[in-house]
Amino acid sequence: MTKISSTMLSVGTLLRRAEDTGAAVRVLVQGTWLDGRVLGCDGLGAVLDDGDGHQSLVRLDSVVAVTFSRVQMEEPDTARAHGGGASGPIEAGPVTVPPQSRGEHTPLSPAPY
Repeated sequence: MTKISSTMLSVGTLLRRAEDTGAAVRVLVQGTWLDGRVLGCDGLGAVLDDGDGHQSLVRLDSVVAVTFSRVQMEEPDTARAHGGGASGPIEAGPVTVPPQSRGEHTPLSPAPY
C-alpha cells in the first residue's frame, strides 16, 4: 500500500528553519545565487546577511531554489539561542496568504511601538 502525505514544502518554510537554527543558505533569485544567514522571514520575503556587511531582501515568490547544509540545521552547536535546534525533516502544511488590495503593501516586519 502506498503512503499518501499532504505535507507541503515551501521556500518560506525552509528559510524560517534556517533562521531558527542559524544555518547558512544560498538562494537563487533571477539567475543569481545569494549567500547568507536568514535574519528574518515572513510570508512575503526574507532578509539575508552575507557576513560582510551586506544584506539582501528577497521576495519569496522570486526564489527559484534554496540550498543549505543539513548538518548545520541539525547540529545543536550551530543553533541560535532562540532557535529550536530540532532535527528531522522540514515539514509544513498549506500556506495561506491573505489577498491584498491594489496599492496595499504588507511590511516585512511590524514597526516597533
